[in-house]
Amino acid sequence: MGSMQSSVFDEASLDERARPVIVAAHSDIPSEATLKYAAVIEYDPSPATLESTVRWIKIRDELAAEGLTPTEILRVFLRATVLAFGMPGPTEEMLAFMFAEASGTAVAREVCEYLVTLGETPVPPGARRWHLDRAGTVAMAYLAGNGDLDPRFDRHLTLTGSLPMVRTLLSELPLERREALVLKNLNGPYLAGPMIDWLLALRDLVDTPAITAARASLVTQAAGGDRLDALTTREAARSPRPVHSRPTPAALQALQYLADERASERRAAELGPLAAQAWWQRTISVQAPELSSVATWEATSEPRRLQIAHAIATALGKDFSLVGLRSFGGPPIAVLSRQDVRFCVVPGGSVNVGFSAEEEAKLRASAQRHTWEEDYSVLDELELMRPLTRVKVGPMVAAQSPRPPVEPHIATDELEHSPLRLPSEAEWEYLARGGLDHQLTYHGPSVPDSEEEFCSVQALGVNSANMFGLYGFGFEPEICADKFQSGHAGLPTDGSPRHGTGPRVVKGGAAVAYPWQGAGEWHLLLSAMRTPQTAWEYALSLRFVISIK
Repeated sequence: MGSMQSSVFDEASLDERARPVIVAAHSDIPSEATLKYAAVIEYDPSPATLESTVRWIKIRDELAAEGLTPTEILRVFLRATVLAFGMPGPTEEMLAFMFAEASGTAVAREVCEYLVTLGETPVPPGARRWHLDRAGTVAMAYLAGNGDLDPRFDRHLTLTGSLPMVRTLLSELPLERREALVLKNLNGPYLAGPMIDWLLALRDLVDTPAITAARASLVTQAAGGDRLDALTTREAARSPRPVHSRPTPAALQALQYLADERASERRAAELGPLAAQAWWQRTISVQAPELSSVATWEATSEPRRLQIAHAIATALGKDFSLVGLRSFGGPPIAVLSRQDVRFCVVPGGSVNVGFSAEEEAKLRASAQRHTWEEDYSVLDELELMRPLTRVKVGPMVAAQSPRPPVEPHIATDELEHSPLRLPSEAEWEYLARGGLDHQLTYHGPSVPDSEEEFCSVQALGVNSANMFGLYGFGFEPEICADKFQSGHAGLPTDGSPRHGTGPRVVKGGAAVAYPWQGAGEWHLLLSAMRTPQTAWEYALSLRFVISIK
């Protein structure tokens, strides 16, 4: 018996030809065809189960190409149930698939003998008994199907695995053994609802008075709910739970979920190219040289400002209307409205894109006054925001605040159906800094490392707006039109976005990371801070703008 413990589940038993194949399969992206194949193998799978099984199908094929026999591949799969490879091991259905491909019952008997031995001795270090029980159920079902299940194995059998596997096993046994196995498994720490469902699925195979009494007892124990009501009704009608043909309704649902997910991923990947294209195409033309700089706009008379504002609203189309001229601590800003969203007309100017020496000095001085230096790790990432680059930005119409975050594929739809575009990174910093240099955040020059200040500024809304009438910078993860690149070397100096394929630049995101965990989330409030789009897989925010040519 002792030698049996090291024969199939010991790490030394793993064929070393398998290790690189399994590791490589971890990042494999399943195709639609292989997912459909996996949906026939698996019974009632989740989407994650389908994706995992596809990888194990590929592992099987590649190991066969390496020259491993079906029995050797089966041994690899059994070992993988207890050896972590950074992904889920093969399911019971996949193991059953491999048992069917291997010839003879020797490996199945070896697994069962191992479980008998394990039941008599302490669990060896590193052995995960739950996974061994799953492998044991498959091995015993295989032996039962071959008329070779030793009664000694019965007390080590767990019947909570795959329903077809359990049904196969029970159908090959005499009724008294079926009843004993089912009653033994009812003593486990299981919820009443799932156990009623499980018993109903086996009703046509084992429906003795003792099992009927056990079901009735579970019904009295279970909490209410629609699902339990349906199970209770089925129990009262003495009707078994249907056993579906493959692919099951759950498998088809999982396939549809994955198909929708792939479609969303493809749509999300279109966001960057669409943003770059829209930057060049979506502009309006208005004769307004007064908007070339903040100084010329400030020197413009009010009647002329109103005339320009009306011309801009007309150029934007019937969806836009002029609200009026408003002051936000600087020259009057023309405020427009579109579908209850406010926009501001921003004069052109120049901005230092990146993290200046003056801003660095403020952070270092603040860091010296605090004891939690890890909150200032942004000081180790300054090259991401350098060299400081002077960029000229043209006038534009910009949304006062960003839209609420949405999934990336929805962001693509919103951008596609809008007449507006996304700002370049340089334009975003110009808008955030309000035409001023060395502003750590849109709200001013102070270090934003206080949660209390974060919450109070967020609550101010439009009352926290900068000189351009804009607010909310740094709170939501706002995507820009630029391709992300580490640092600002080669940044266009005319305000246009950096070209290329790949993830875009995202600015902000501190509100999405709230409540903060003391990991420097406030860094995202800094006007100069930037992250790649890949860091925001589930949520992106759009701040719409349009150039005035």
